Amino acid sequence: MKIAYCMPPVTGLRDGLIAVTSRASKKEVVYKKHFLHPSFNISLRPFCITHDMPALYSWIRKPGRAVNAVAISYLYADHSDFTRSFMALVNNRTPVCQIDICNAEKDELYELYPASPGDYVIRVMMNTRKRTARDLHIKALQTSIEYFFQFPEIRKIIAQPEMDNKLYNEILYKSGFQFEDQVYNQYTVSNVFVCTRESLNEAHGRKYETL
Repeated sequence: MKIAYCMPPVTGLRDGLIAVTSRASKKEVVYKKHFLHPSFNISLRPFCITHDMPALYSWIRKPGRAVNAVAISYLYADHSDFTRSFMALVNNRTPVCQIDICNAEKDELYELYPASPGDYVIRVMMNTRKRTARDLHIKALQTSIEYFFQFPEIRKIIAQPEMDNKLYNEILYKSGFQFEDQVYNQYTVSNVFVCTRESLNEAHGRKYETL
């Protein structure tokens, strides 16, 4: 698969991810990458509850009361000064991946895993009902991570999949994340994966640097 081009992110990178996103329209594409053979693009824009919640409903195997909690959490993130939510789409239309990114020092993981300045935590939701790691999932996650690494304040990105979620672990590994540790709480055991600019470069074989 060859890459045709990447659309530069919005201006104001030095202002930081949170500030830039707060100025972006909910329908505004902040980053786009076009792939060849087959030809398609993956775009990233801020999460919009009105337009994007139906997709999340269809991805959650047992929605129940959890759906309302999810919607409330996105409303909270939209007004937060340390977390943001995004949706990755194929050809600007079909949702394929939803990502939350949060300053690690403000995230609940901070109680279990020592975070440093520049560490950010992501949580990912995908349509994985077929329980297979599709190349599309990997490209969508990589494209999102590339956008986040455009911002100088983001030095390392951390993911915390449950140990028994083999699919999520596989997608992270193939996207450029590296296993670092395990954390335990009273409910589950989770793996800790980290991604840096260097490991992302190695994953898809091209140089990527902070602007």
